[in-house]
Amino acid sequence: MLKFCDHCQQETLFIPEAVYEGVKKVGENLKCSGCGHLSAHKTAPAAKVDPLAALFGEDAEVEKVSLFDVDAETACLCRKCAHYVIHPFTQRCGLHDREVSATDSCDQWQKA
Repeated sequence: MLKFCDHCQQETLFIPEAVYEGVKKVGENLKCSGCGHLSAHKTAPAAKVDPLAALFGEDAEVEKVSLFDVDAETACLCRKCAHYVIHPFTQRCGLHDREVSATDSCDQWQKA
């Protein structure tokens, strides 16, 4: 932005430099590209509006979703069965004597 500098008395390009408090940006100073003088001009960033709060209201509760809370769904998988045998080259079912995958399941599952 072209602006008149009070320090060098020239119309020069001013470069915005961010001002931080810790890791939070609190504003910007304008620096003269000619003499390097910092202008006292500060602009605070606009407050962010939560679009979901505007849509659902301020009282809306956020549902806590856990991707790893699947014990009920994975309770009867072969990898949790007492007959599951891990071999360096394959995975086998000791009861049926066949190759299985860890995510397979059967009617004769027993808790390990």
